[in-house]
Amino acid sequence: MPDRPPAGQDIVDVIYHTVHGYTEGTAVLAVHMGIPLETLRQKANKNNTQHVFHPRQLLDLMYFTGNVAVLHAMAEHLGYVVNRATPDQSDGDVIEAFMRVQTDFAGLVRAVGEPLARVQAEPTRQVTANEMRRAEYQAQEVHASVGFLLASLRGAMRQAPDEGGAP
Repeated sequence: MPDRPPAGQDIVDVIYHTVHGYTEGTAVLAVHMGIPLETLRQKANKNNTQHVFHPRQLLDLMYFTGNVAVLHAMAEHLGYVVNRATPDQSDGDVIEAFMRVQTDFAGLVRAVGEPLARVQAEPTRQVTANEMRRAEYQAQEVHASVGFLLASLRGAMRQAPDEGGAP
């Protein structure tokens, strides 16, 4: 388990603000989530340790509000960063997925290579925050596209024979 960061968003505060910051109001959010309004309010109450959200309810909360701050706060407390990946563009085509991995990897090489070349040419300069964000984004895209490639490849596998020796 990574060390907890010394500071960061309090998850309970984030849940409270997500529930009470919903633009249509907590009553509408409760209906969307399929729980009574008072239960929703008690679960979002920062001073109530008796009632808490089930993980599936947290997913519903983020889905219906469109606010994933709870996910970011949890990741932050574990020492991670959450980045949204581009959805699969290959439509299950293994060759297309393989090509996209190569394209995304080329983007990562460029995102890392350009600042490195600049820093090497001018040793007094450093990598900027924007360059670092770009490299992190491209790394996440590579990670996602490799996952899509493996899913496409898995979909092309032949089915395993029956264990029971079907006639």
